[in-house]
Amino acid sequence: MLFIFGILYVIAAYLIGNLNFAYILVKVFKNEDVRDYGSGNAGTTNVLRVMGKNYALPVFLLDALKGSLIIIVGNALGLYAWFIVLGGIAVIAGHNWPLFLQFRGGKGTATSLGVFLVYDWQVALIAIAIGLIVLYFWRMVSLTSMVGMTVLPIITIIMGRPGYEIFFAFVLCGFSVFQHRKNIGRIIQGRESKLGQKAPMSKKNSSTHRRTKK
Repeated sequence: MLFIFGILYVIAAYLIGNLNFAYILVKVFKNEDVRDYGSGNAGTTNVLRVMGKNYALPVFLLDALKGSLIIIVGNALGLYAWFIVLGGIAVIAGHNWPLFLQFRGGKGTATSLGVFLVYDWQVALIAIAIGLIVLYFWRMVSLTSMVGMTVLPIITIIMGRPGYEIFFAFVLCGFSVFQHRKNIGRIIQGRESKLGQKAPMSKKNSSTHRRTKK
């Protein structure tokens, strides 16, 4: 019975991950698709650039909350450790590649943060601290996210965490690097946007974005 609950839990985690609050809030308040603007990404950073912090903050908190909720529910159900790990991976995968948004979601930073803060808050806080140092000096959200997620598996190894948690951290790291692959190119070329730079909410941005993707 626990095995069946575990399978259903992982499926539910993916579906909950599909609740992309960047898309939902912009759709509700502006009747627009946030992916048509700025970077074309359905995540906190793009909402911040095109709509400001009043929209970006609730997006960040809600995306993090759905990640935390999955781990809380998994623990409450008394599921096996591997199912909780798979649930955490599934909710982030649902955010990054949502079935109901044609697999065009966000980059998973807020959801990953919410997941790991509940799963292992000590490891998460160290990774956050390192990320904030990077943000202070370089002011690039993408670089901050990647560094924070990249050090996650390193911290789990140093702190002697069990194998399934190390695996968990490596998967989250891989997700982050893959989703930020275009940012890596812009960082190398010195073209990556920095914190505080805003993109006007204009369809012109979306047209440019779509042309460059072809």
